[in-house]
Amino acid sequence: MSKKIEELRRKGMQYEGFREGYAARDAMIRLGHMLRQIREARGHTQEALAAKIGMTQPAISRLESGFGPHGPEMDTVSRYVRGCDAELVIGIKPKDKGIATMDVEALAFETLV
Repeated sequence: MSKKIEELRRKGMQYEGFREGYAARDAMIRLGHMLRQIREARGHTQEALAAKIGMTQPAISRLESGFGPHGPEMDTVSRYVRGCDAELVIGIKPKDKGIATMDVEALAFETLV
């Protein structure tokens, strides 16, 4: 990240709304990175996966980048993951320390994909 962008990010983090937006976008970027990793691990190109699951290559690219006006729909992520012959696993991690590890593990579930 350039020094100028890092400086802007640091200044923006002083504001709650910025922090919330940054955290939400960061999650989308991390999701996109995970999606790209599984696609590449399975040996698919964006074009091949798009054809396999009925999407366009630019749609695959947007999904993997984590950018765009909105986050992806859950059914789109599920379709992508199924196209990679993988399983989507979703969990919830509390921000506070008041919930025991066992309780956190009980909150995780696997989708039926």
